[in-house]
Amino acid sequence: MTRFLLIICFFVCLATLCSAQLPLLKKGYVDSIEQVLQKEKNDSLKSKLHFILVYSYLAKGDTVKVLHHLMEGRKFGRKYPLMFAQSYAHEGYYYINKDIPRSQAAYMKADSILIGQTSKDAYRVRSNAWQNYAVMQQIQDDDAGYVEIVLNKAIPLAKLSEDSSLLGSEYGNVAVAFTNTEQYEKAEEYFNEALAILKPSAKEPTRLLMVYYRAGENYINLGKYAEAKKVLGEMKVLLEPYPELELNAGYYLVEGLYRHKMKQYDSALVSYDKGIASAGGVNGKYRIDELEILKTETLVAQKSFAKARDLLLRLSKDEDLMSTDLNRLKVYEGLAASYEGLGNYSQAHSLLKQYSELNDSLHKVRMARDINALEVKYKNAESQKEIISLKAKNEQTALSSKNAWLLTTLLASISIFLLVVIIFALLYYRSQKKLAARKLQEIEQQKELEIAKAMLDGEESERRRLARDLHDGLGGMLAGVKMNLSGTANITQDEKLFQVIHQLDNSVSELRRIARNMMPESLLNFGLETALKDMCELNFAPGLEIHFESLGVQPDLPEKTQIIIYRIAQELLANAIKHSGANRIMLQCSQNENMFYLSIEDNGKGFDPKADRRKGLGWENIRNRIEFLKGKIEIDSVIGEGTTINIELNVSE
Repeated sequence: MTRFLLIICFFVCLATLCSAQLPLLKKGYVDSIEQVLQKEKNDSLKSKLHFILVYSYLAKGDTVKVLHHLMEGRKFGRKYPLMFAQSYAHEGYYYINKDIPRSQAAYMKADSILIGQTSKDAYRVRSNAWQNYAVMQQIQDDDAGYVEIVLNKAIPLAKLSEDSSLLGSEYGNVAVAFTNTEQYEKAEEYFNEALAILKPSAKEPTRLLMVYYRAGENYINLGKYAEAKKVLGEMKVLLEPYPELELNAGYYLVEGLYRHKMKQYDSALVSYDKGIASAGGVNGKYRIDELEILKTETLVAQKSFAKARDLLLRLSKDEDLMSTDLNRLKVYEGLAASYEGLGNYSQAHSLLKQYSELNDSLHKVRMARDINALEVKYKNAESQKEIISLKAKNEQTALSSKNAWLLTTLLASISIFLLVVIIFALLYYRSQKKLAARKLQEIEQQKELEIAKAMLDGEESERRRLARDLHDGLGGMLAGVKMNLSGTANITQDEKLFQVIHQLDNSVSELRRIARNMMPESLLNFGLETALKDMCELNFAPGLEIHFESLGVQPDLPEKTQIIIYRIAQELLANAIKHSGANRIMLQCSQNENMFYLSIEDNGKGFDPKADRRKGLGWENIRNRIEFLKGKIEIDSVIGEGTTINIELNVSE
């Protein structure tokens, strides 16, 4: 059984408990912090204390005080990049279930403030920010996007922070994503990785408990009940010192699932009730909803249909709970089973139809069969006498018309078959004609593609040769001349000769720069992403900022493809530097499977794309390379407001 309901609160708990430790649950803790805050003079410490109170009041549901302490913490932390960034991370957490766009913007603001900071705390805050940003992708049903962000952003930053508890929880988050897509074996691998990291450290038992909680569910989904029972034992030991900790609800949830699978239904219901009593805090409502839905499943299995029906009817009136498809599916399914068990086939039939409309394609065949079965039961219960009275007449009519029907069917089948053959022959003729025309067009396109490929290969080959000749030939000769002149200058101490040597040294540097632009060594040795980053850094100049960002670029792209993309980016950057008059340029690239996306944006003077057709050798080279990779280009520019160019390339070959 897949557990979707608590995925949001699970991720949020793991990503933010680094700021809210177990002492927050102890009585009097908030009052103590308030007293310390009144006496504290250091702005950095005051900011930290305000952020601790943010989570304290958030757990109590006091949004007014949450926002007050959030703003106060930001005010006192403005001089400190780490504190300032944390204020936006906390803001993102506050809005995660209220305003997704605002939450996303806050997390990205936190990350941008700390870019370039190399402290472990900075990496930790950025990792948490990306983790919670990924949560928003999952809220919008983008599990693939969630996993990609966590693996490529959150986990690398967690490793740099050297925070084992954070890293372990990140692996646990990936595991839950696989659990939610019913890839339980894959989830087990990541759960094992998370537990291997978290077990040796007792610094944050909350993170370890959360991973245990979800790992226990996953073991039950896999049918590994012995492993699930072992997890329960280890959770019980960790939870014993904290009877008020809301994660006790997670323990009772897994215990209830285990007892349900063991068909110990009475004990399972007791566990669920204990879990409901233990649930609390910001995420208490979500956890109670999940426990109550599980409780209805056990009641149905126990054949306590009336109790299951009453509880499900109450849950069906909860707008928040019924706002998600999964919860509606479970409520409809449980009510249908309850009404069927109570003999109310009409109501069961209606609810099962609602369930079927929501269910995905994997369950359509099974649900259609169940609906038909209930429909038969309903009709039998309502019109049994009518069916019996008509049965004899139907059999007699069927016997008398059977032969005529067979003859009519045979003639109709022959006619339809002949008609189908004629239509098929006509369609085949037309399709062959179109296919021949298409093949001729493809041959012409292939020839044009081969010509373009030959031109690009020849151009790159000539660039390599010239770069090698300039660097090894002319560069070596100039270096030799410099060494000879240097020896003479040292003897004669001729100042003019030293000036000539300085000019010659500049010439050698310029020659090497030209050779590097013609064929950058970083592209051949370290790949496209490093080469693009080096290109941006080499073009830094006073009064000009060049930023580079990349996401998901695969290192195994063919070398020719990497060179083509590099040349496109090189031309775009050169045009922006030369013509835009901008003081800020952003170059971005990303990859999604076989599609590669390249974007450049500047805040320069812009141009009219309709009036300025962008003719010239540089633009012609860009378009030829884009066409070679079966791509497309989009130019968005407004005079006085800058230019944005987006390119989409197919890198499947």
